[in-house]
Amino acid sequence: MRVNCPNCGSKATITSREEQSEHVCNLYVSCTNTKECGATFVSTLAFAHYLNPPRKDTAQMAASLLKNFSREEQMELVGF
Repeated sequence: MRVNCPNCGSKATITSREEQSEHVCNLYVSCTNTKECGATFVSTLAFAHYLNPPRKDTAQMAASLLKNFSREEQMELVGF
């Protein structure tokens, strides 16, 4: 993950992090442009949503849905 300084746009280095919850943390960051900027700041990193759910979750969801179909419908769906 790349972090840029919001002041000068230079590359910044994450020096530490503090977890706020399971999917949110504060990143403590220092600008590497120490001669002209040298800013230190806090950024928040958060999980938003999946683009593709994990395979395990997808398989469990499919199995759960299949249970609602009759045996004949299940066989038709899998191509038998």
